[in-house]
Amino acid sequence: MDTPRPRILCVDDEPSNRMLFEAVLVPCGYDVLSAENGTDALAMIGSRKVDLVLLDVMMPGLNG
Repeated sequence: MDTPRPRILCVDDEPSNRMLFEAVLVPCGYDVLSAENGTDALAMIGSRKVDLVLLDVMMPGLNG
């Protein structure tokens, strides 16, 4: 039986930051989800299991 990989949600309004998080975390064995704002992040958290959220503090709209 396979153990599920830990899932990290990366929330940032800058696409390059989200891509960097994914490039670093996936090779380390993490399953990475991305959201570009707080509203999308809350929707993802409500619909799937997330082990950790890396959150940008300064975002337009609903921020960190």
